[in-house]
Amino acid sequence: MERKYEGCYLLKAELSEEEIEKEAGFIVESISDAGGKFVKKELLGKRELAYLIDKNTEAIYYVFYFTSLPEQIETIKTSLARRENILRYLIVQRKRLPKEEVDNGGTKSE
Repeated sequence: MERKYEGCYLLKAELSEEEIEKEAGFIVESISDAGGKFVKKELLGKRELAYLIDKNTEAIYYVFYFTSLPEQIETIKTSLARRENILRYLIVQRKRLPKEEVDNGGTKSE
């Protein structure tokens, strides 16, 4: 039975916008390759860390919402652990996922 998940990812702060989107694309691809279904992503921006992570004092926070089978989560985690630009990640199960937002043009946002 598919479950709902939220994944929070900390990316290196010195990444350019292009590199951030490349990493976001990799995360979405990892979810899809493992058999999950991507729902939504939110870029929360650069924030100061409470403690050093690999000598970094800041990180870019990115949150992804997706559905997946529980046994597929390990596959997703394994693919993310190998990425240099992902400092940390946390995947938690949710009861509900946020709805896709509709912008003024009437099209759905990511």
